[in-house]
Amino acid sequence: MIAALSMGVEEEYLVVDAVTRRPVAAASSILAGLSEEDFHPEFSATQAEFSTRVCLDLGSLRRELDRGRTSLALAARHHGALLVASGTPPLGRPGPPPVASNARYRHMAAVYGALVEDQGVCGCHVHVGVPDPDHAIRASNHIRPWLPALLVLSANSPFSDGRDTRHASWRTSIWSRWPVCGVPPRFHSAAHYEDLVGRLVDAGVIIDPEMVYYYVRPSRHAPTVEVRIADVAPTVDEALLQAALTRALVSTALISSAEEPAPDAVLRAACSRAALAGLKGRCLDPASGRPCTGWDLVDRLVAHVRLALRDAGDLGFVERRLSWLRRCGGGATRQRRVLGERGDLGAVVDHLAVVPSERQWPTAPHT
Repeated sequence: MIAALSMGVEEEYLVVDAVTRRPVAAASSILAGLSEEDFHPEFSATQAEFSTRVCLDLGSLRRELDRGRTSLALAARHHGALLVASGTPPLGRPGPPPVASNARYRHMAAVYGALVEDQGVCGCHVHVGVPDPDHAIRASNHIRPWLPALLVLSANSPFSDGRDTRHASWRTSIWSRWPVCGVPPRFHSAAHYEDLVGRLVDAGVIIDPEMVYYYVRPSRHAPTVEVRIADVAPTVDEALLQAALTRALVSTALISSAEEPAPDAVLRAACSRAALAGLKGRCLDPASGRPCTGWDLVDRLVAHVRLALRDAGDLGFVERRLSWLRRCGGGATRQRRVLGERGDLGAVVDHLAVVPSERQWPTAPHT
């Protein structure tokens, strides 16, 4: 048994016009009215980010996420905007180009050109405390085979620019265009990781170490490992589910030397397939290389981390949330259901708009 590890979450949100339901470059005005250091601009002027404080349990993390979502949603309302928890904007493109006041983002736009134009997409990043960078690498190596399961659970971006992309997580496809992104290699040590990062910067592949956009990476600002594969969650409970499973994976990694076999090529294909198929679609098991469903991936993950979930007191919460998702579907499924019922992507945006209070789980659909 291991003591409960600390955790925190970063969430990115879309800012959309309350009338047109399209992205609007109002993030800087919205953030100007918030004094806390937990709120930040993001890559696009149509995005805002919130970082929770360090938490030791899901109850504290829930309060933090409610605080961030409520503060931003209220501030957006004052500027005629909505705060939307979707990986991509259902209406309109993810642009415009980077926040003008951020020199680093302007530099990235100058270097990478058209690649940046659609990068205003929104993710959920989970940080879990570890003793040192070598333990972060150990956790990263352990988590790699479980990335497709985390992705299918979070997929929440089927629509973009007014069309159905046929993907459960279109954000994943957009984000994967960056030069250093996706499934990380298996590293021998923190020194091995830093050596690769240094070479990539020296060669001009990336402009700085922060542009290592692997799905798992050691944080450069805190003693944590950061898992960043998830779309932003439509509800607080789904963000908590992602955090609980991620922490359980890190806890398991710290007490076990065993790793699931997963060839790099198969693992990359499994992540790509997870982004396309989501929970109910035809996925790829990275361990066996055989077809499976998204739920098969999730069930294997929960079995793998069950003891860590139990020790942290999170098992009951995880089982209840997964039961709900089996009945109601993941974020992408629910977005498509709203479109089918209402026939209007504006209604999908409204469905995803953050309510300035604790978000209630909707009623399961009739079967």
